[in-house]
Amino acid sequence: MIPSLTPSAMGRAAAPGDDLIPLQQRLLAAAQDADGAAPPTETPEADDAKPVEPPPHQWPDFQSDPVAVAFLAALRQLSPPASDSQEDKQRYADAVGKLLGGFKDPATDKLAFTTLKQKNDMIQRTLEQIDSASPLHTALMTSLVGNIGVAGMMQQWMQDAIMSGGVPKEMEDW
Repeated sequence: MIPSLTPSAMGRAAAPGDDLIPLQQRLLAAAQDADGAAPPTETPEADDAKPVEPPPHQWPDFQSDPVAVAFLAALRQLSPPASDSQEDKQRYADAVGKLLGGFKDPATDKLAFTTLKQKNDMIQRTLEQIDSASPLHTALMTSLVGNIGVAGMMQQWMQDAIMSGGVPKEMEDW
């Protein structure tokens, strides 16, 4: 238990005329002092405060990104579907997904895309470089939708595991 402050300790803790300064204002003043700027004269009201959003992520120019260029070149080396049949289109989409999963950075010879986010980002960047009527466009979209589905299943599995106290449904029967 924390003991109460004695009257003399309270007097030392807050001298007469001392105003309470919100932490946000003190941090802002300290940051501006470090920059050499004058501290703010007023603090924004809580209702006026708006969350600060980070600037949108800017990818480097596609042509100046060696991994992106190499990935697009590897995609273009895949043989397109032999016919308009659904099986051929699916085989082509599977080949694109397999290439995406196993693609190695030419500079390091290590996997270039190790997370679903990296894979999805590369697919989206590549989609911007190709014609929407191309069979490659459809195959990339198929891979993107598949990755989004996998991400959703992973999120659902994690939520189930957390809600069950850390024991997923698959483990209950064991």
